[in-house]
Amino acid sequence: MPPARKWARIEDLAVLHLYRGKVALDSREVAALATALERSPKSVGARIQAFAGLDPANPHSPSSKATALTQSVWAEYLADRTAIAVEGQRAYLGILNRYSMGRP
Repeated sequence: MPPARKWARIEDLAVLHLYRGKVALDSREVAALATALERSPKSVGARIQAFAGLDPANPHSPSSKATALTQSVWAEYLADRTAIAVEGQRAYLGILNRYSMGRP
């Protein structure tokens, strides 16, 4: 099995877009992003859960699974929700578009 590939900021932004959209972990959006990123749906779901653990509005306990990158993206989001939300949407759509055009 090849070593796990590190997450890129653009990937975290795309996952944040899904988290903000409150998609279910077993949704087709998660599956589509996972396919486009060449990651498992479980991996994308775990990243969504990491964002949920950082969100003070989430009634669940904080997550210890958030990486430094995820924490950094979350901090950016808290500092400027609109800009990061737009960047996350662009990242998500761009990744899906590149994949559909045959360039994952």
